Amino acid sequence: MNTYIQKTKDAILDYLGKAQQTEKKIAEGRQIYQPDSMKKEEARLRGELAKAREATEARINEIIREGSRGAQEWGKIDGAKLTADAQLLQGQGVTPEQFTEMVDRYQDNYTMLDQLKKYGEARNAEATKAAREAGERGLVVKAPYNVRNIPGPDARMHEWEQARKRATYFLNVADGTGFNSDFERNFARGAADKEFEAWGTEAAQPAKTEGAAEAFAAAWGFGPK
Repeated sequence: MNTYIQKTKDAILDYLGKAQQTEKKIAEGRQIYQPDSMKKEEARLRGELAKAREATEARINEIIREGSRGAQEWGKIDGAKLTADAQLLQGQGVTPEQFTEMVDRYQDNYTMLDQLKKYGEARNAEATKAAREAGERGLVVKAPYNVRNIPGPDARMHEWEQARKRATYFLNVADGTGFNSDFERNFARGAADKEFEAWGTEAAQPAKTEGAAEAFAAAWGFGPK
């Protein structure tokens, strides 16, 4: 899992614990205090939770800023990152299958991805031209080189903005912000368990977030005890 996503999930789990503790104290207080006194006590507790949320949001924002800075660095073209494979793109070329393999191999090297994208787009344009000259009249000519799955700096930055929005969603579920009813909030909680578990994981490596997922599910009362 991406280190920054894991840090973000840890921050959410910390806040979830505070939100759960606040709800517990309020429930207990209603059994002890008179209504007028409880109103003040609840306001105090929710005020403390609001401050905790502000601190959590600041913590998450800093984590995401740090992660996005990494994305910006990743997106810089650096000639020193060109590998011997770049010569293949200038010489004999590569097949669509080899092209896809190289795209997978260089996910951490944007300089090579940029070279691959330019190569793929040029070969696709040649294939389209040849097909038209051969009489192809369809609206779309199938592109042999898949360039659509090549990420760029803008896509990586968008991913971090989406991470920020997702973090806000989980914070809202934790403390009930933005829900119109307990039913609506409880419905969201039921889905949040699986969503939180899946966030940042890869299908081949599900065990990496098992601890976080179990903690989240247990804190909300879902999943095995």
